[in-house]
Amino acid sequence: MDASFLQGLFEYDYWANLRALESLQTVSGDAERPRKFFNHILGAQRIWLHRFNSETLAPEPWPALRLEEARAALDELHGQWNTLLAAMTPEKLAGELPYKNSKGQEFKAPIEAVLMHLVMHSVYHRGQVASA
Repeated sequence: MDASFLQGLFEYDYWANLRALESLQTVSGDAERPRKFFNHILGAQRIWLHRFNSETLAPEPWPALRLEEARAALDELHGQWNTLLAAMTPEKLAGELPYKNSKGQEFKAPIEAVLMHLVMHSVYHRGQVASA
C-alpha cells in the first residue's frame, strides 16, 4: 500500500463526511443521536492524530459539537491528515505506531492498519448517522 492510495481514501472520507454533515443539517426534530455518531468520527480522528504526533493528552472520543463546530473540525482534520499523509514514506507506512490507549496501556499498531481502520471507522459510523 502506498501513501497516494491512502490519500485517496482520506479524500473520499472527507467528501463522505461532508455529505453526512449536510444531511444532518436537514434533519428536523431531534438529531442528537446521529450528531453523536458523527461527532465520534471527529473525536476518533483527533485521538489518532494525537497518537501520531506523540501528544499525551487525548481528545474526547465523543465530543459534543454543534454542527458549525463539527464543520470547522472536519476541515481542520482534513488539513492535518493531508499533511501527515504527504510526509509518509514507504518506510514509515510499513512501520508501527506506538501509543497509549485511554487507560494508559501501551500498544503498537501497524501504521497502514491504523489508517485503514480510521477510514473504515468513519464508514461504519456514517451508516449509523444515516440509519438514525
